Amino acid sequence: MTDETAARRERQKVLIIDDTLANIELLYQILEGDFVLFFSKNGSAGLRVALRELPDLILLDIMMPDMDGYQVCKLLKEDPRTARIPVVFVTALGSLEDEARGLECGAIDYITKPISPPIVKARVKNHLKLKYHRDLQEKLSLELGEKNRELEELARKDGLTGLANRRNFDEVLDAEIKRAFRSRQFLSLIMCDVDLFKCYNDHYGHPAGDRCLQEVAAIMLATFRRAGDLPARYGGEEFAVILPDTPPDKAAQLAELFREELAARSIPHATSTVLGKVTLSAGVVGAQIAEGWNAQRFIEEADQAMYRSKAGGRNRVTLAGMAAWVDG
Repeated sequence: MTDETAARRERQKVLIIDDTLANIELLYQILEGDFVLFFSKNGSAGLRVALRELPDLILLDIMMPDMDGYQVCKLLKEDPRTARIPVVFVTALGSLEDEARGLECGAIDYITKPISPPIVKARVKNHLKLKYHRDLQEKLSLELGEKNRELEELARKDGLTGLANRRNFDEVLDAEIKRAFRSRQFLSLIMCDVDLFKCYNDHYGHPAGDRCLQEVAAIMLATFRRAGDLPARYGGEEFAVILPDTPPDKAAQLAELFREELAARSIPHATSTVLGKVTLSAGVVGAQIAEGWNAQRFIEEADQAMYRSKAGGRNRVTLAGMAAWVDG
């Protein structure tokens, strides 16, 4: 027996439910030393012990006074906390009908009395070995599923800022446009760009540039906190925010708040021709979605508004005119 197998069996628990003490003592003698054993002399007490201890296997008699083994097995299988515990009937009822009934109510095996100690021990060990490997497989599957979810989450995040990445942004924008079209709700989009960021990188170096982008991202996360809002790194020093159920004037207010928060941080930018500190220019577009509108149109409108902010002197927010949407 390997150390792993020994440790496994030390952890495994067996519950014996039988109203005859002699039967409990016999099973105890057969199994002691290999497993942690519990016993109950009636079905009601056995159910309580099963819920408390969650054993790895239950050896269950059928003929008992308060409730028979079939009833106990049925209640075990109906409770999600105990439904997956293997049940083996150990009983004097030896007809094929009795055995079939036992298996139909959820038992995995049926042993008739008088019992053979070697057979009982071998069957119990086999069933517990199967349960151990089943539990291990389920545990590994859960861990693998969690790892896959973590990898999927990482695949949807920008590695530098922790914001949604471009792939995530594209998927969400498409989905939100379709949802807004169905619900006839507003959808708004903010596109923004750190002003003169190449000059910042050239002057302070790329590590400082990375820290600057991380600080911009942190301000975004603090500003756009509503469930459903999606701050994203669109690419390089360009950022975007998807704002479901948000009219354009409200989106412009939020963009202005974001711009003000960044300016208030007073991150030095010695080569900036704006204020001598890090600033951003933003464009905002929002509308109630109509037939034929798509992500490309949304982005183009927000981009054009952002470039109008830059052309107007930077460090400002421009709201796209609604005429472009109505006329289209």
